[in-house]
Amino acid sequence: MKSLFKILTLSCCILFTYSSTAQEELSVFQAIEKALRNNYDIQLVTGNYEVSALQNSWGQAGMIPTFSINLGNTASLQDNTNNPATFFPGVLFSDNFQASLNMSWTIFRGFSVQINKERFDQLQLQTKGNGIIVIENTIYDVILAYYTALVQDRKLDVLADLLAYSLKKLNYHRLKNEVGISTSFDLLEFENQILTDSTNFILQELSHANAQRNLNLLMAETDIEQKYQLTDSLEFDANLEAFESLKSQMVANNQNLQNQYINYELQELNLRAQKSAFYPIVTVNMSTTPSVGYFRLFGDEGFSASTNAWVNTGTINVRYDIFQGWNRKRNSEIAMIQRDMAGLQIEQLQQSLTHQLKGIYELYSVRKKVEQMSRQRIDHAVKLWDLGKDKYELGLINVFNLNDIKLSYQQAILSYYDRLFELLQTHYDLMRITGGISQEYNLRENFGKEE
Repeated sequence: MKSLFKILTLSCCILFTYSSTAQEELSVFQAIEKALRNNYDIQLVTGNYEVSALQNSWGQAGMIPTFSINLGNTASLQDNTNNPATFFPGVLFSDNFQASLNMSWTIFRGFSVQINKERFDQLQLQTKGNGIIVIENTIYDVILAYYTALVQDRKLDVLADLLAYSLKKLNYHRLKNEVGISTSFDLLEFENQILTDSTNFILQELSHANAQRNLNLLMAETDIEQKYQLTDSLEFDANLEAFESLKSQMVANNQNLQNQYINYELQELNLRAQKSAFYPIVTVNMSTTPSVGYFRLFGDEGFSASTNAWVNTGTINVRYDIFQGWNRKRNSEIAMIQRDMAGLQIEQLQQSLTHQLKGIYELYSVRKKVEQMSRQRIDHAVKLWDLGKDKYELGLINVFNLNDIKLSYQQAILSYYDRLFELLQTHYDLMRITGGISQEYNLRENFGKEE
């Protein structure tokens, strides 16, 4: 009896703790918001994008001239007492202050300024594209982590109900046994069921806690043990578009493919930059240099005077390299090969993505059929479970028959949640590869937008 009392106490504590826990509500959209606001990877790619945006300027490209100011003061003391060749015999002190303002401007370098600016534009787009991929992956991971936790929560509900039923029947047969109107078979079988159901419930609690913890990690939650009541439903629109329609969306919206297009444009700009080396370089240098001075001659015929001068200069320089050991031609050929390789990478990636899309598309079709069959199996299992409980109460079946029906019901409903999650995961796999996640959350419009 002490052993039985411990079993009952443990089971009651488990159910009481499970049912009395108050938790903060959380939808999948709120989970995504938390991740976008707190996720460290997203903060890093946002910083990279800000750097690329600052670098994307005409000044960085070389359009704007540079200016510099130089200041200098020179003082000297010269002893010409024993110098017969000087015009100022004696000791001469001089002090001269000079300032200069210089401007240097490369006004033409084979269109390299325009090419540099276009390169900065493409680099900024590339950084944005890399950031969108990180955000897409984060949203995808958060969605799957959310629904994983939700599935584990639903499974926990099922096991809690089965444990509560076993506990109820055990209490009932315990009372009947005390008055001598119950068989030991029923009592012992329900004691075993309490142990089995409690074990299943505890293990499922661990799976549920791990799923919640993983979701907290993706949301960068400060309290990794924060518990949430997940409010979204597992139901979703399972309609599937035609393959060719999904393929068109993939070609137009897949961010990895878009990034490869940007890489091709960068290689095209590199080719143009190499060809610009065949053009001359024209630079303009201008300076203005005011100076003031003072000198004094010490001695019998000593005197002092001040000086003042202002020099303005301007230089236009044209340089053209006649021969560089065929380096310019060689560099242009290398750049052309690299551009063609980037084009091949686009074709390779598009073929690979099409192959992946076809596999995911067919997998989705199969999983949709499997999920529908699992749903039908649940309907049958629920009816059998309700009917089995009624027949057991009427004494038409024994406890072993009831437990077989219960096990079938448990397996059917837990399996259904697995099949439903697999279908949902494949649905978001299709969304990610076709750019649907980016489109749904307007990532291209919102990423990098100033607050």
